[in-house]
Amino acid sequence: MDSTPKTRVVLRIRLHEGKGDQYAQAYDLVHRGIVTADGFISSQLCRSLADPDSWIVTSEWRSLDQYLAYLASEDFKARRVGLRECILEHESTQYTVVADVKP
Repeated sequence: MDSTPKTRVVLRIRLHEGKGDQYAQAYDLVHRGIVTADGFISSQLCRSLADPDSWIVTSEWRSLDQYLAYLASEDFKARRVGLRECILEHESTQYTVVADVKP
């Protein structure tokens, strides 16, 4: 069993008004690259039920170093352009997974 704790990244995003569909399409382009990144486990894109301009992206990585390496990659930098033009503000936080409950 791998003793390195997994990393969960939570990105809280406030979009420019009405940019949700454009953001989701741009995320799809990023997602196509991220699935082949070393250490990538999973990702979810979520829109608030109460506020359509409030979104979160969560992703899980085998390690923080692998996540940071992907952020620094030329592939990610090229793919994220469409995302950035939709975002009004954002905050990214990285967590260590200490418990993982599944059915």
